[in-house]
Amino acid sequence: MVVFSPTKKDIKSIEDTARAVLGFPTSRKWESKDKQARFKSLFGANSTVITAIWNEIQNHIDEDVFRKHLLYGLLFMKVYSTEEVHCAIVGWPSVKTFREKAWHIVECIAELKPKLILIENRFINAPPETRVGFKRSFLTDDACDFGINEPYPWDRKWYAVKFNGPGVKYNVAIAIHSDNICYASGPHFSGESETTIFKENLGTAIPEDEPVEIDGCTGGDQRQMKPQAGDNRKVRKQKSIFRGRQETIFSRMKQFNVLNSHFRHNETSEEHTLYKHQVCFDAILVITQLKFMIGGDQLFDGASSKQQCVTTAEETY
Repeated sequence: MVVFSPTKKDIKSIEDTARAVLGFPTSRKWESKDKQARFKSLFGANSTVITAIWNEIQNHIDEDVFRKHLLYGLLFMKVYSTEEVHCAIVGWPSVKTFREKAWHIVECIAELKPKLILIENRFINAPPETRVGFKRSFLTDDACDFGINEPYPWDRKWYAVKFNGPGVKYNVAIAIHSDNICYASGPHFSGESETTIFKENLGTAIPEDEPVEIDGCTGGDQRQMKPQAGDNRKVRKQKSIFRGRQETIFSRMKQFNVLNSHFRHNETSEEHTLYKHQVCFDAILVITQLKFMIGGDQLFDGASSKQQCVTTAEETY
């Protein structure tokens, strides 16, 4: 696992930059109990996580991009309002400058995904296999739809039942035995089958006999274990808790308004529309994982190394 350890000096540099960018009044106390809540409400993460992001991307950014521009990108995803509102919050840069720097930062953060979202992390804290003839699930897997403005020309493939309108879908798999996001694919059209998405994405990244816990809405692959698949009532209850953690991931990600509201950056081509949404999603996925690693965040009812989620190899899906 990648270990991030920003120094107190680095964190202070980010905090000082934020104070200047926000034009925080000298009449108010900056070092207060509300400081980290302020960072989270405006930038979506505390200063430690933001510092870790800066340390990772600073060698891959354009020469004219600085710490304050990192805050532009984070604020863009967190607030996702009009460009005038964004510019007003960070000291009135030009709309063009804000737009260019913010998108550059979002792309750079998204590029950290292969470093942090690793399929092998599903084995962290997992107990060894002890029962012959049984297979253990290491992952829960689920999909979530995100609304977008209606593309033109309209195509039924965009339709999301969840909000009776256009959307895109992402599949995310998280570890059962640790707070790790291990895999994500998308964007997919909201009308696409979740089983097809599984078979063509996560299904190719895990062994052919490794089960994955899913909800009861899909299941067309023998590795997809529905809620009723389990040795006994206790195991089925445990599986329910694990699936609940999956919903927590999506709710944490939707704290960023760019994912919680209809995505308005519809480009002239379908390819560009999907790309714009994907870089925002991947960047927020990275930030969410960093919160688990160094930001003091955790999933509720996290699995301990003593908990097991076991299903018989012969069980049907």
